[in-house]
Amino acid sequence: MNKDRLSMIGLLVLQVIAVILYPLNFFREAPQAAVLPPALLIFILLAIAGMNSGVLTPIAGRVSLVFVQGLNVVMRLMMIPPHLRTSTGWNWPFLVLSLVSIALSWATIVWMGRRHPRTLLLRRAKNGE
Repeated sequence: MNKDRLSMIGLLVLQVIAVILYPLNFFREAPQAAVLPPALLIFILLAIAGMNSGVLTPIAGRVSLVFVQGLNVVMRLMMIPPHLRTSTGWNWPFLVLSLVSIALSWATIVWMGRRHPRTLLLRRAKNGE
């Protein structure tokens, strides 16, 4: 495997981790939020599949992946105030994991922005792309 492909796989792993990073007890407190990680994972998979099948151009695929990570950041920021305190005190695991997830999403957005869109493909890009 070449360096670009390993870098792309690392980027995809970071995106998935950023989306699924929640404390174990969070979904017992807010079961409606259990929809978020699978929905964002589906959007990530659709963007990757679209880029690599040719349905989306590499630029459109990058924009889609950045959009998903941006949604993750906004949703995490919106969830912090209502879940910051519990009946027993501060919800430190939720706060820490939310901030780590926001940082990972932000890092992947910056990382994707600095790369050429063709390097985000898992397949070899054609000359016209």
